[in-house]
Amino acid sequence: MDNFQTADSPAQYLGPFNAARPLGIDRGNYIALQADDPAAAARFAQDNMGFYLVHVDKEGRHYLSAHGLDPYSLVYTRGQQGRVDHISYVVHDIEDLLAAAELLEQSHIPADRLDQSPMWRHGPALRFRNPSGQTIELTTGVNTPVPMGAAVSAPQTAPAPISFDHVVVRATDVRGGYEFASKVMGLKESARIVAPDGIPVLGFFRSHTLFHCYAVARSQYDGLHHVQFTLKNPQAIHAAYERMKQGRQVKLLWGPVRHGPGHNVAYYFNDYTGSIIEYSAEEEIILNDATYVPRAWPVTDPYSADEWNRSPIPEVMM
Repeated sequence: MDNFQTADSPAQYLGPFNAARPLGIDRGNYIALQADDPAAAARFAQDNMGFYLVHVDKEGRHYLSAHGLDPYSLVYTRGQQGRVDHISYVVHDIEDLLAAAELLEQSHIPADRLDQSPMWRHGPALRFRNPSGQTIELTTGVNTPVPMGAAVSAPQTAPAPISFDHVVVRATDVRGGYEFASKVMGLKESARIVAPDGIPVLGFFRSHTLFHCYAVARSQYDGLHHVQFTLKNPQAIHAAYERMKQGRQVKLLWGPVRHGPGHNVAYYFNDYTGSIIEYSAEEEIILNDATYVPRAWPVTDPYSADEWNRSPIPEVMM
């Protein structure tokens, strides 16, 4: 049974998408974005976003570390400004990576196995594409029993991103995007925002306990909507926002707000490439998979975007 009908039939919400065969995704690892000038993008991230430059490889990729345990959380590589190069997720171990490769093959999803990744400090990897055209990578990495934001002490500087946790992709075929997230990536739906026609505007999917590591936004074109990095707590969010506001080098787009779905405190801005970046904290943790029921928020509910002030999403982010 379809979870929502197509545009040429009566629109109706029929329940959540459920993961069939998990690929073993544990959490977000890092995101690699293309830039016309990776060095300039990296300088902007160091000067304004709270990242540290830790390596530049012979291909000109700039690797930026956050304040968590991952070797790096953001990479800029040469290419079309703001385009996603790839989105990396951690699986627990090499056995999970091999099992994921078998599952993708059984699902007839083309995937590339990289025994020797071209990336710095990187283990074997598996790469495949989502319906929106972005490359998804699975690899091994740092294992933590709790989300990375809870695993490290509060940084003493601002802004201070701790880890990459989720990405939102735009999809012209929102149903295909949902099916891919659930039935191919094996993620569990946490919530959705639904338009008056019954078709979701935005769907949130989780791999483990964190509310979402991946989301799909209904759009007139395929591409990237935004990238999120976790900060330690709401105090860190407000401190980072004020520092950026005072510095006047960063284009601030929206926030601080507290979202309905996920209940995280967040604000949004542009990086050097023009990509939308979200800094957020206090994202909901889901521990009751057996009894959890995803909530459908009407897009007309002003509390879905901002529980505090009911501020609408800016046009530039639509």
